Amino acid sequence: MHSIRKLLALLVLLQLAAESSGAEPLGRLFFSPAERQQMDRRQQEDRPALPPPTLDGIITRSAGTPTVFLDGKAVSANPAQIHMHQGKASVRGADGRVHRLQVGDPPSVSSAR
Repeated sequence: MHSIRKLLALLVLLQLAAESSGAEPLGRLFFSPAERQQMDRRQQEDRPALPPPTLDGIITRSAGTPTVFLDGKAVSANPAQIHMHQGKASVRGADGRVHRLQVGDPPSVSSAR
């Protein structure tokens, strides 16, 4: 009987330690990584979409990474993001959505994916 009390006290202490250490909430603990990812996706879809940034310009170099200017700020880009012959770039907005922007277009013209 005394050992059962010790075991229960130990379980309570472990639960409190897990909660205070910033561990993942138990509500998600028993789901697979794919199920957690799906929950995150649904949660992101529930958030309102933010307006995409404005693509002010693109600079490419023969050596080095290209630079895109989003809302007046220079940002390093991956060459795969740049579609120079079309004057477009695929960029991720603050809300996590990917937008295909064209230089000089207002934000409402871009297409989100």
